Amino acid sequence: MNKILLFLIVPVLLCCKKAREEVGSVIEVPIEIEDGFGPFSANFSIFNAEYTADNADGAGWIPTYRPVRGVPKWEGVVKSMIWLDGYQLVYQNFHEGKIGKEMYEQLQKSWDWVPDETVLSKKPLKCFVYTVRGRDETGKIAVMVDTNNNLDFSDETAFYPERIYLKEGKYDWDSAGVYKKVFMVQREHVLRGEVVKDSILMIIKYAPDDEEWKRFWYAFPRYEKARFDWKGKEHEIVVNNFFTNAGFEESNIFVEKDLDSKKRLAVMDGVEKGELIEVGGLLDKSKFRNLGVDPRTGSLLLQAESADLDEYSLQKGYAMRPFKAKDFKTGKDIALADFRGKYVFIDFWGTWCGPCVQQLPGLREIYKETNKNQVQFIGIVKDTEERLDKYLTKNNLEWPQILSDSVNKLIETYKITGYPTTILLGPDGRVIDRNIHGEALKTRLKAISAGPVL
Repeated sequence: MNKILLFLIVPVLLCCKKAREEVGSVIEVPIEIEDGFGPFSANFSIFNAEYTADNADGAGWIPTYRPVRGVPKWEGVVKSMIWLDGYQLVYQNFHEGKIGKEMYEQLQKSWDWVPDETVLSKKPLKCFVYTVRGRDETGKIAVMVDTNNNLDFSDETAFYPERIYLKEGKYDWDSAGVYKKVFMVQREHVLRGEVVKDSILMIIKYAPDDEEWKRFWYAFPRYEKARFDWKGKEHEIVVNNFFTNAGFEESNIFVEKDLDSKKRLAVMDGVEKGELIEVGGLLDKSKFRNLGVDPRTGSLLLQAESADLDEYSLQKGYAMRPFKAKDFKTGKDIALADFRGKYVFIDFWGTWCGPCVQQLPGLREIYKETNKNQVQFIGIVKDTEERLDKYLTKNNLEWPQILSDSVNKLIETYKITGYPTTILLGPDGRVIDRNIHGEALKTRLKAISAGPVL
């Protein structure tokens, strides 16, 4: 009997030793670009008009704009520069003297960006594309895209953009993802140390019943697939860049278990850079850290981790790092540990963030209907003390608000880069949902509130 047990145990020990040796190794996974929205819900970004001299907030960007020719003589013409690569645009304009040192350093800090000169060019590249819009001679809204990126619209053709409509104040992004007309936009970027010229897909939508500044939307409908062999099995990963960027450096990744042919993936629900993915089954489970897409090679980098690694994270299934801070209004201490045994909904927001402020009335209604014995709301705010105080004086929020400052550094600790970011914790302090909003949040909290009192 003992001999049989020894025979069974030895291979297991050898297997574990091999796994330990693999921990920390980085694998480079080639990727293939696919056109379209694929398994994802569509996502778009807003056309922003160029800043003017009387807009102090955008004054620093004005020198970066380029003169264009051949603009049609439409009524109310608006010109927009769409960024294809914001990092390259800032880098080249700094070296051209069009962005000052102070602004350059501020952008690095706010973007948490350290310029990597191996993937950037001091020589100006076509890392943006211009569009113009207005009412043509028939009175219809028309658009032009400088597809060949020569800063001249005289060789482009005007078109009437496909429309998207609001339904009960919201967009149906799945229907918005259906499109007939696409543009191939020429661009330049650095890959493997060389300047590469290629083209990317672009689509444009028009929302006639939205606010004026939110009527024109664009997207780059393309995603990536990556396949790699690990321990004798092939695994598939899909990579999405939110469809608002030309590159994939800032991407979320999804593994096989995330894919569902009957349901589209929400673009924000994937594994972010620095977070963990899990592949394999119960007996051959493996974990990898997403190191992101390497801008130098265009490959996805994954770092092997221990299969039983558990760490603080805002990822689903992981515990949120504890914090202790002060309620902005009362000055009382608030610790995450105070709410152990309750569900905790945390909203990272700012008064300067339009979508954040727009969702607050809805949050107040959800809060009123939520069982306070079951669920605790907390706001964590990236803002100035003055602006937050002014906002809360005018708009009372019934749940605690914490200002992320130079002392508690909550925004930095949790590496929040998008707003609003929401987190729902279970009674055990582990994340059960992330970026849950509106009706989805209301339904989830209603079910929780109807449960047994904890």
